[in-house]
Amino acid sequence: MKKLLATVLALTMAASLMTACGSSGSSSQASATSGGAASGGAVSGEPVALDLVTSSSGTSWYSYGATLSEVLTKGLPSGSMVNAAAEGGATSNPIQVAQGAYQLGIGYNMSCKWAYNGEGLYTEAYDNLRGIAGYLDTFYYVAVVRTDAGWTDLAEVAEKHLPVNISCLPAGNMGNVVTGMILEYYGMTFDDIISWGGTVEYADWTTSVENIKDGRTDFICHNITQGHAAMTELASTTDMTFIQFPQEMIDTFVNEKGFSPETLPAGSFNGQDEDLSTFGVTSNLFCTSDLSDEVAYDLAKAMCENAADVNAGHTALQRFSPETAADEAGLGIPLHPGAEKYYKEAGLL
Repeated sequence: MKKLLATVLALTMAASLMTACGSSGSSSQASATSGGAASGGAVSGEPVALDLVTSSSGTSWYSYGATLSEVLTKGLPSGSMVNAAAEGGATSNPIQVAQGAYQLGIGYNMSCKWAYNGEGLYTEAYDNLRGIAGYLDTFYYVAVVRTDAGWTDLAEVAEKHLPVNISCLPAGNMGNVVTGMILEYYGMTFDDIISWGGTVEYADWTTSVENIKDGRTDFICHNITQGHAAMTELASTTDMTFIQFPQEMIDTFVNEKGFSPETLPAGSFNGQDEDLSTFGVTSNLFCTSDLSDEVAYDLAKAMCENAADVNAGHTALQRFSPETAADEAGLGIPLHPGAEKYYKEAGLL
């Protein structure tokens, strides 16, 4: 496990640094941070420019980006912009925001908590991370395999050394990390899969779906929401089997790894005819302590006063509610003081 985590972290750090160098995010930092010339922009009416790191196309976070950009801009001075970037991932987003490549990020409560404390995948603490709003959604970890692959049990794969063909998102995505954890639970690794004659194809969701549809790969394990665009397409165009994890495994991931127990309702996707017991996480909107109190206040206010627009943006965002947005369990990190001020004034804290 330590070898797996060390490898993933090294790849993640490299990816995040390359993204940071190539991003235009840092150019707008001064307009919104407490140290910039326009630190009080929201009060004075000066526009601010904020960059929001989401994830690659085909993911729910990518879809969230359009909704949140529109909602957040409503709370900022005229002429302000919130630009959503179609890149990033659960493990790299906290690093990129903490290092200043982006002012805002979408993350998981769990990975943000790991990053803040310097635990799990992170070898240093990114304790400048702060929360704006939490409990945006529910993410469920699911494993699906082509029905014609000839197997539906990962224990059988491990026991018989079956040559399976896996699609997996690249390092920097939580799905990559958790897929490795799940394989490890069954006593195998990505390298084992390859040594048994199988393949591991690292690609974004859109490419992974095409690979499975074309028969190049037959299995993917990842975190999804209800209404997840890529999973909806895959399940609608290819005969897929949703694998039920054993309860003992779910208990292990909940009790020892910090996930929450979740149930994906029957009928969420084509071919998923029964409730699926699993484990999961929730998403948040976060920043750093460098963001000015005024801007953080306005962002939290925009989220709560436009909650109906947030809910309408994606099926999974229907979970978002002002009443739970400030809950640290859903954030994984401390609230930004500016956001905290809003929640207290609104009677939500």
